[in-house]
Amino acid sequence: MNRAQDDPAELLARENQRTEPWGGSEHGSPCDKCSSQGSTDHRCWSCLLTSPAADCPACAGKVRWHYVCPVCRGSGVVDGKPRQGISTFPRLEGLYHYMLANDADLDDCVTVQLDARGADDLDFDADEGAVLVIPTAVNECLAVDQKLVGRVRERAARLG
Repeated sequence: MNRAQDDPAELLARENQRTEPWGGSEHGSPCDKCSSQGSTDHRCWSCLLTSPAADCPACAGKVRWHYVCPVCRGSGVVDGKPRQGISTFPRLEGLYHYMLANDADLDDCVTVQLDARGADDLDFDADEGAVLVIPTAVNECLAVDQKLVGRVRERAARLG
């Protein structure tokens, strides 16, 4: 997801391939995501809202699982340092769910489809199905599909 006025080619520059926690970093504080337990439940919203896929880079078809907390990396203390990579989702449904759940303004946004290789780190929101990647090419930019956003909103509400 990008602002429509931003040049998506900027995502290919290494210095722009950094991800930080949504809303800023509380580096060193107790981890809220896992209640300082070091692990948490994960859900791949891309597969939950469509169908499980064995080739899904977020969950490999598991859809729901328990794993290390992506924010504290198992320590119970927030590791809020920026991570190398761009935060992505395997499918638009997962991306739209994430943006809706975080009350993001989708007006004047576009979705950016990338060719990419997996990054060597966990996305801060891997527990929601987010995946860090290193982009190698921009394939296309498309307007936000408002009809799909509506279907995601309805389906997510039914799933809880």
